[in-house]
Amino acid sequence: MTLPSFPDLQDTSVLITGGGSGIGAALTEAFLRQNARVAFVDIADSTGFVEQVGQATGNTPLFLQTD
Repeated sequence: MTLPSFPDLQDTSVLITGGGSGIGAALTEAFLRQNARVAFVDIADSTGFVEQVGQATGNTPLFLQTD
């Protein structure tokens, strides 16, 4: 399956709240697949997700654990 490509998202900075699970994680992965620079915050430890999505997309997001 070929995913759509949006060249205008390449190198765009994106900040996602709750980006380590659910819809937020899907958004994180989708923006990484478009070669955007993604940072996300989450209350839960999402380091495992960061490693997984980094390997799957070739891009690693910045994760900040917040309360």
